[in-house]
Amino acid sequence: MRANARKPIADLIRVTSPIQAINAFRKANIMSDARDTYERLRPLIVWLGLTELAWISYWLLSGDNSTATFEGFVFAWIIVMLGWLGLVIYAGSREFFLKHSQHLSNLVAVVIVVTFTVATFGLVPAARQGLLDAAHGTSDLQLISIHILRLLAIGGIIKYLHRELPLHFTIMGAVPDFLFGVSAVVLVTFGPPSHVWLVVWHVVGFLVFFGAGISMFFSVPSPFHIYDSKPDASIVFRFPMVLAPTFTVPLFMIAHLFALTKLLAT
Repeated sequence: MRANARKPIADLIRVTSPIQAINAFRKANIMSDARDTYERLRPLIVWLGLTELAWISYWLLSGDNSTATFEGFVFAWIIVMLGWLGLVIYAGSREFFLKHSQHLSNLVAVVIVVTFTVATFGLVPAARQGLLDAAHGTSDLQLISIHILRLLAIGGIIKYLHRELPLHFTIMGAVPDFLFGVSAVVLVTFGPPSHVWLVVWHVVGFLVFFGAGISMFFSVPSPFHIYDSKPDASIVFRFPMVLAPTFTVPLFMIAHLFALTKLLAT
């Protein structure tokens, strides 16, 4: 009787174990394939930065009253930005920004790019006037559309789900950035309610980056360090993701400043 009682159990194990194994294998493969695909696509952040640079450059050079002097400033700025991109890729690949996180390396990079751009187009009268002319010649729709690219912040959310980024960075950085990208889609589709509303929208979009800018230092060696748990935010200081705070984010901030130049002048 015991032998007969054990037989159905053994048969059940033989039947269900392979099925469970296959299901587990399929699930593991799906997750692995999704992860591998995302890892292969990650360097697209380089192309994101180049797209932003090209987009802003088009705005600057498409004005009807553009002068040779102003175009010279624009081309010089483009060359410097491309050189900065190459430098960041080189330094990020060697973990320069992570090694110097104690000195707020990524935040310093943001300040460098934004300050250099503001100085380039703000200190010289010819460059300043050219910027104003270019801004007035750019439609509000174009000034909104570039921020649809911020939907790519979903990559940070994916990294959190893969336990590669901490929750605090995701909540303060990736999620608000992604939602702002969603709002850009809504505005492009339905249009902004008013001029004042559009000014507020650009200001909010600029300030959204401050959450990520501070929270990325919460779990790496820095004056703002408060978390020791894993995962930490060290990946934000390594290539290719280091391009976000050192290149793509500053360009989005510059796009907001360019828009506000037009909106506040009118």
